[in-house]
Amino acid sequence: MSTREIQGVVNQLGVFMFRNGAVNEGMVVARYNIRDARIEYYFIHTSKVNEYRDSRNSHDTVAHKRIGSMIDVNTIIRAQFFS
Repeated sequence: MSTREIQGVVNQLGVFMFRNGAVNEGMVVARYNIRDARIEYYFIHTSKVNEYRDSRNSHDTVAHKRIGSMIDVNTIIRAQFFS
């Protein structure tokens, strides 16, 4: 998926297929890295989504790093959302 296409899947729960053959359920979140002046993307597995949301609601500014894993959005082939 292109960076433009990925904007439509950010914060959406679904199944993500990656170039390496991995298929994972969860969501992609985008965070702005001020120091490096760039957007970074993290994958939050389904089992950690509620923990991530609770942390964000508590203003935990590093929850994405603690709970998720940084990904290269160019490795996402397809996303299928839960209905």
